[in-house]
Amino acid sequence: LSPVHRQFFLLPGFVRFRSPMEAPLRAFALAASLLASGSLGCTIVAVGKDASSSGSPMVCHTDDSGSDTTDIRLIRVPAKKWPKGSVRKLYHWIDGYPRVVDGDLAPGYAPVKGQKVSFTVGEVPQVPETYAYWDMDYGVQNEVGLSIGESTCTAKTVGWPATPDKPYGYNKAGIEDLSKIALERCATARCAVQTMGDLAVEFGFYSADSGEPTAPGYSDSAEALVVADPEEMWIFDVLTGANNASAIWAAQRVPAGNVAAVGNSFTIRHMDFEDSENFLYSPGVTDLAEAKGWWSPKEGAFDFFKAYGYTPIAAPGTDPSSAEGLMNVLAFYSGRRMWRIFSLLSPAEGAKLDPNKGNLPGTVDPYPGSVPAPKGSVTPKMVMNVLRDHYEGTPYDLTAGMAAGPFGSPNRGPVPPRGSKGLWERAISMHRSSWSYLLEAKPAGRSVTWLGYDSPHGTAYLPFFGAAAEDAPESFRSHEGFQSKFSPKVAWWAFNLINQYSDLNFRLINSDVRNHSAVIEEEGRRLVEECVAEADGEKSKEKAAQVLSKCSNKFAEKKVAQWWELAWSLFAKYSRYAITSNETDKGERLQVYPEWWINSPDVGYSLWQSNGPFHGIPDQEPLMLSTAFSTSSPLAASRLVLFACGSALAFLGFKVGSFSEKRRRQERDPFFYVAV
Repeated sequence: LSPVHRQFFLLPGFVRFRSPMEAPLRAFALAASLLASGSLGCTIVAVGKDASSSGSPMVCHTDDSGSDTTDIRLIRVPAKKWPKGSVRKLYHWIDGYPRVVDGDLAPGYAPVKGQKVSFTVGEVPQVPETYAYWDMDYGVQNEVGLSIGESTCTAKTVGWPATPDKPYGYNKAGIEDLSKIALERCATARCAVQTMGDLAVEFGFYSADSGEPTAPGYSDSAEALVVADPEEMWIFDVLTGANNASAIWAAQRVPAGNVAAVGNSFTIRHMDFEDSENFLYSPGVTDLAEAKGWWSPKEGAFDFFKAYGYTPIAAPGTDPSSAEGLMNVLAFYSGRRMWRIFSLLSPAEGAKLDPNKGNLPGTVDPYPGSVPAPKGSVTPKMVMNVLRDHYEGTPYDLTAGMAAGPFGSPNRGPVPPRGSKGLWERAISMHRSSWSYLLEAKPAGRSVTWLGYDSPHGTAYLPFFGAAAEDAPESFRSHEGFQSKFSPKVAWWAFNLINQYSDLNFRLINSDVRNHSAVIEEEGRRLVEECVAEADGEKSKEKAAQVLSKCSNKFAEKKVAQWWELAWSLFAKYSRYAITSNETDKGERLQVYPEWWINSPDVGYSLWQSNGPFHGIPDQEPLMLSTAFSTSSPLAASRLVLFACGSALAFLGFKVGSFSEKRRRQERDPFFYVAV
């Protein structure tokens, strides 16, 4: 494969602006393809034990699905002793339901209703005994507290799985199996990154989103994980090796007093190969970079992201603006989330960072992979709120402006028509999130998985113990429904239903939902303490695990039932664009449009005329007043005057405030870039 910096693949529908004033970005259709990419979207937030209020590390993952469905089940893979000579299968995992079918892996993955056992791309020798763990698309948390969060990344290499439909695929280890095998075999983060790295090198790493050889998907051909045990936390970056084979990887220990952020790009920068306490890596980690001219020892310390991260440059004869557009999309798709996470969890350090810098391999003075936070300052509640964030109160606020509508919706679900010019900011909380979780890596079998179904901004995080002795409740692992089949027997649908309904009036309804979330999460916090206290009174590890399972499962079942009831109550309370509380003559009041929106000339309410409604001023083809009104009579002329005055006043009132800050930013940077 040609190195990415020597060949740029132009995607269909790619559009270029005619001038800097026309818009801030040029890579529109390509950005839309990024948005539709299956995995490019997941965010990791991680907190070291010294920065954590509980004294235990926290790892978070948002599963931000793209243009395909996702298997939403929470599966318990049990601990098991294996006969000598056993093998561990390597699967070709799929995104939708069922992600895999094989009872050998877990009873929850056994075939039902005529399902066929999944295709395997290879196998590795099995170890004598494996740990139990929670499993979703990627391994989540095991019984001894090892916890993992995932984010797909860009890279200069591409690899494909050895499946029958891909004769060009030679690799057998995807991030799905790597993360799960790490949880099966390891108690420490150091063991996990070494195990995953060794397997990737031996069996070849592939990404699930690598495109085709004729159009390689460099934008999501690699992976990053944050792995934590009760003491340490490591970042693990991996990509396919030379010639579509093997793997190149690096791992860096995160200081215990730091918070880390990963937003779809590598974050390991300068490596110290002599410091084995803080860096681990594959054999010959620099070889391919040196051979391709991506790095030279003359440059000094090896910068992993700079050497192997993806920065498109136009090939001879192609439009340079195309590569430039994608470059800026990637820079802010990643960088803005990093800046925001650091700003919220470590404000003093976040204030030192420029939100308009972006995060690319060649960025001068780049964002750090982690920043220090005051000791014990970061609580689980704070991190959950980070996962719910849309840049509220910043210049990038997705709940503000005309696109958010009168009721401040941050959701930008539909895709624009092919060739449309523009991009949306990329928030942390997404309308397309299938789930998110916060993992507390606590010692002595007391780790907690806080799982929130659907979009973080409209979920309630429910606790499950890493040492659980039983499956999750039936509604969390049911075969009765999935993302393409509604079922009231499936917990995910309760949360999705409320999130969908909230878009009728996001500011009003979501505020109500968040109040309920806060109550449930506080109840969950107290419940965890009560469950642990009860389990601590048991004499055996097995009985303690049973106590934890029954305690958390009972709570989850109760709260899911309450969430369904909340959905029905919201339907009644906010139906007919009113707020209804009772059947008295004062039991209902109407929802109100905000003044800034109703008076905007783009809305047309304030410009209504007796000869018909006004439908706004098209941006691309300004309304010609001479064709909109006839001036052959005094009445028509007076209408024209009223129309012109009303338009001018409404337009000025709306535009002056909203454009002033944007103008200042554009003066500092003639191309003010925003991410998807």
